[in-house]
Amino acid sequence: MKDKNLVVVVLGNRLNDDGTITKIQEERLLMALEIEKTFKPNYYILTGGPANPIPNKTEAEAMYEYLVEKGIEKERLIKEMKSLTTVENAFYSASIIKELKADVCMICTSSYHLANPIHKAMESFTKELKDSNIILMTYTRP
Repeated sequence: MKDKNLVVVVLGNRLNDDGTITKIQEERLLMALEIEKTFKPNYYILTGGPANPIPNKTEAEAMYEYLVEKGIEKERLIKEMKSLTTVENAFYSASIIKELKADVCMICTSSYHLANPIHKAMESFTKELKDSNIILMTYTRP
């Protein structure tokens, strides 16, 4: 995949009231760090708006801070801060993915998130990217 423009979308999870990331979100970010070591993507899109209004911070901002602290270059991190649902994650991320001229888009999230029909994760990303030639992949853990 070294000759492909790889864009990774890390799906958010509602922040704790004190503004910290949840255990679920930390697991997704640890997967993003695994992806970094294995694939060295061109960009990461960090999705999630202010689903919890108490901390006055978006999910994307919290993920950005975490990944910068872990050494990922700021220039490769894009914050998508409008979405409040998985369907919206796909909707708002799709235009960014296309703008970045991705060859491959890898969705990074929890396995239950992909499998649960309520969230419609893969269905939503497939719908939003259907008119492109972008290869859609997933990266997850049980």
